[in-house]
Amino acid sequence: MSLLKQNPTRIYLFIGGGRALFNALVFTINLVYQVETVGLNPLQMVLVGTVLEVTVVLFEVPTGAVADVYSRRLSVLIGLALVGCGFLLEGSIPMFWAVLGAQVLWGTGYTFLSGALQAWLADEIGAEAAGPVFLRSAQVGLFAGLVGTGVSVWLASHWLQLPILVGGALYIALAAYMAFIMPERGFRPTPPEERETWKEMAATARAGLRAVRGHPALRIVVGLSLVAGLYSEGYDRLMTPHLLEGFNFPTFLGLEDSVIWFGVIGVGATMTGIAANELARRGRATEERARSINWLTLLYGLLPAGLLILAWTRSFWVALLAVWAISLCRSTLGPLENAWIVRNTRSAQRATVISLWGQANSLGQAAGGPVLGWIGTAARIPVALTVSSVVLLPAQWLLVLARRDRSPSDEIIED
Repeated sequence: MSLLKQNPTRIYLFIGGGRALFNALVFTINLVYQVETVGLNPLQMVLVGTVLEVTVVLFEVPTGAVADVYSRRLSVLIGLALVGCGFLLEGSIPMFWAVLGAQVLWGTGYTFLSGALQAWLADEIGAEAAGPVFLRSAQVGLFAGLVGTGVSVWLASHWLQLPILVGGALYIALAAYMAFIMPERGFRPTPPEERETWKEMAATARAGLRAVRGHPALRIVVGLSLVAGLYSEGYDRLMTPHLLEGFNFPTFLGLEDSVIWFGVIGVGATMTGIAANELARRGRATEERARSINWLTLLYGLLPAGLLILAWTRSFWVALLAVWAISLCRSTLGPLENAWIVRNTRSAQRATVISLWGQANSLGQAAGGPVLGWIGTAARIPVALTVSSVVLLPAQWLLVLARRDRSPSDEIIED
């Protein structure tokens, strides 16, 4: 581990890979655990997602301001620890109130991480150098997620909530390790004598909002995040019951158990995501506005098509391909949009602007999730997935606006 010490790029990749591994441990079987062990009904599952997204909406900007005013490093450490505590709570107590409390804990932890980690890297190595690292981190995360998915299935075969507990413990261990080796040389916090805590954080948040309002490229990427949020909560909550209720899982190479099949789905999603991120990296998708827009247009076109196919196909294998296509798009969009934001913001507001981007997504999920859940219950899940695909169409309009934008967004903004 001596190679990591004081090397921001390697530390960023290590954190990204670790988080992907731990998340795969937890989320591969999380919904199955909530249904089979906790006994949640569809309404309760939607409420769990809503509590998570409301938590993110409430804390995204304040925690982003903490990273901009005090310390990116401190924000990352707090976030890692809180996420770990949330997972430990959910896995330890299989009750509805514990699952809800876990969403508050790990949702708050996520907001401490969101923006702070990306802004920390940009401060340490420069905004221009950060873009390719974002894509490389996505690839590392996909490989780590591949390992985590397999380990999660193996652990769950012994005890269903064991992967959740292990994932939470590893998050806390990562926070402790980073406390010893993570540097912070490029960030310039507000001097103590000028620091007025809430006033300073409010001023930073307002500066971030002004940056978004005043820059067409930032308005567009925040709009894309909102559109993505409107569809994604419904997909995330309904995809699992759609596959369980709509298809008979085939016996193939000895695979019969649904938990194992969801592990296979996760592995396939990871492999396609790795390939897509490598193509984006080699195509220098983060380096020029035109290339970024072309990639985003393609991905935001494939997403609704994949949702429609998943909704109405009667073939398990076609549905499997559709799920993988959707996962491919989602795993590539994040780093592309992160790089777009980094190129168009100053360091002092960078974490806050990234937090606003995340908050827009959470607002979309909080608004869209319950509606899509109600549609899936009152009508049918395929109808809800169809509505999800229609909700994504405004993304193409936003990308047309991005092509027409003539602001100098290809110039890296530094302080």
